[in-house]
Amino acid sequence: MAKTPANTEEKIKDAAHQLFLEKGFGGTTTRDIAKCANTNIALVNYYFRSKENLFREVFQEGFANTFLPVAKILNDDFPLEVKIYKFVDHMTELLKSDPMMPLFVLSEMRSGQSQMCEIMLKSGAMDSNGFQLQLDCEADAGKIREADALQVETSLMAMVLFPFLSMNILKMKHQMDDTAFDEFVDARKKVIPEIILSYLRLP
Repeated sequence: MAKTPANTEEKIKDAAHQLFLEKGFGGTTTRDIAKCANTNIALVNYYFRSKENLFREVFQEGFANTFLPVAKILNDDFPLEVKIYKFVDHMTELLKSDPMMPLFVLSEMRSGQSQMCEIMLKSGAMDSNGFQLQLDCEADAGKIREADALQVETSLMAMVLFPFLSMNILKMKHQMDDTAFDEFVDARKKVIPEIILSYLRLP
């Protein structure tokens, strides 16, 4: 039975996702993707025009389905300390399961034609009003210092993302295998909230 265009396109996307995870964006060629999908370079270029477009297509769906629910935790109805631990834990587990996601996020943030912000705006994930209101209430009650939600949220994101963005360098420098790296980022599930909460607590 002949392949339908939809099947061919999905095979290319599946092959690209597998190879991006195995070899990284830079280590994967269009030829690799075509071979893995049992098709040819011309068809890969026909459907996606470039490796960059294919990368974006592959990870945008994953971003919408998995990253956005985690991003919305900060606006959910949890006590502040629980929320921070929950956010770090969920985001760490997400990145462990899909380690190319940070590269996608970084690539999208640098792109002048990124659709990521539009997706986040529509989802409400970028609405930090709830988190800011919670910080303000905690500060008014004398439990924490006055804090800018944007600063706290940015610090949380940066501290969780950076080890995954620099994963290969960290592994090489500290002679870590995959198991050791997972243990390292799992330990940060406690370290990161402690740093953030230490900052928020009054002297």
